Amino acid sequence: MRRVLLSLILALAALVAVGLPSRARVDRPLTGLPLMNPKGNMEVALSLPFRVPGELREKMKSEGFTEVSWTLAGLNARSGIEAKSAKPRDPSGRWKVVHIADLPPPGRDDLLKIFIMRMSEVKPDLILATGDLGYGDTAADFDRITTFFRDLENDGAVVVASPGNHERKAWIHYLRHFGPDTWHRVEYGPFTILSLDSEHGRDQFTPAQFAWFKREIAESSGRTVLVQLHHPVFPSESASSGEAKGSGGFLGNRRNEFIKLCADTKVQAVLSGHWHSDAVFDSTGRLRDDTWDFPGTKFIVTTTLGNEIRRVTRWPKSYFGWRLLTFEDGNLLSYTADLDGDGKPDPIASEPLLPNAGGR
Repeated sequence: MRRVLLSLILALAALVAVGLPSRARVDRPLTGLPLMNPKGNMEVALSLPFRVPGELREKMKSEGFTEVSWTLAGLNARSGIEAKSAKPRDPSGRWKVVHIADLPPPGRDDLLKIFIMRMSEVKPDLILATGDLGYGDTAADFDRITTFFRDLENDGAVVVASPGNHERKAWIHYLRHFGPDTWHRVEYGPFTILSLDSEHGRDQFTPAQFAWFKREIAESSGRTVLVQLHHPVFPSESASSGEAKGSGGFLGNRRNEFIKLCADTKVQAVLSGHWHSDAVFDSTGRLRDDTWDFPGTKFIVTTTLGNEIRRVTRWPKSYFGWRLLTFEDGNLLSYTADLDGDGKPDPIASEPLLPNAGGR
């Protein structure tokens, strides 16, 4: 009995020695970036069970988190807290999600300001920024983009970002600004957002990342699942000029299993950029320039918000743009723009950033 008691005392002493000073790591949703301002639920891993550092308590209080419940986070002797916002929004009803990718490079802040003005009119609940976030390679360039995201969030939206291929040119700055988790899960309202990093080896998932994705998507039953990754899932096939000067890259591994997982779990939309032009595919890889209203997962590619405009598929419209997805009670209602003003959404089309940008 004494040996057992001594062992428990030594184990407790070791836990205290390792856990002091008390530290915390926010696991879900991520604070800072990619989810800049936590809204809804927050899960935190603590170095000591049931002990929240004072600075974290103050941060939670300042952001309106009032109700705290404690849970043991698995068998690894770490604890978690779940904090609930003072006024969480009802997940039912209508939600607006805006998708952007391939943002304006340094020197085109005028386009960022135009987008901020448009968002002040649209008032989206959520903005997904899917890679190639600014085409800069200095810390100041990344400061510019994070300031842009904060301006959007100050107007009421929540921004969730993921990396593209151009972030690799200044990878250390990306990691310092956006955190070390290049793939992550965020839950907000009715949505589970699974952000992936498709750039490993160019256009690929790592085995560890794909195993994580399989686990996370299996645990998302009953929620509206959105997936974002920078590279489109399908090849363009009918590209207007081959690979459009190298811009027609697509997911290079585990594509069939990825598509099946999305179909089996009823993922509503998979969002990508990279091509600097619009496209929408169904689960068979067919370019759906015939209709926007088809069953199953929509594999959506959104044009550039402000970099070089390209044309990768036979879809004839090319312009700076962003995409608006509307949801009702967790179901996708619309995701394409009405370019000609006839009251019907045009297949594939995103929302033009600039007026009179009917395409070229």
